[in-house]
Amino acid sequence: MGFKAILAVALGGGVGSVLRYVVNFLVVARVGPGFPLGTLLINVTGSLLIGIVAELAATSSFGMTPLLRLFLAVGVLGGYTTFSTFALDTVTLVGDRAFAMATLYALGSVLIGVLAAFAGQVLVRVALR
Repeated sequence: MGFKAILAVALGGGVGSVLRYVVNFLVVARVGPGFPLGTLLINVTGSLLIGIVAELAATSSFGMTPLLRLFLAVGVLGGYTTFSTFALDTVTLVGDRAFAMATLYALGSVLIGVLAAFAGQVLVRVALR
């Protein structure tokens, strides 16, 4: 773990955090508050993108260096995805006694997020054929 790696993660984290803020702001502005659709969208798209980055890194495609992987996967996508926010949103829905919404939200985030990460890997595999 050198200075370049730490810098890559820090810079990527800043980019990802700003992206998370903008995406969530736009979703809430469009559909309103209530169901945390912005966080769900961020978690699913982040899962898709991390699947793509992981597969590109594993296949050494498009010049994916270890430093670029750190910048994208740990930095940008670590700053962009919002698992801690997801956890708080779920707890808040439970606290509001919105049990069905909390269950739908939690299951949707986890199941769709895992499927999106797999889809990202498959997309890269198909594209590289």
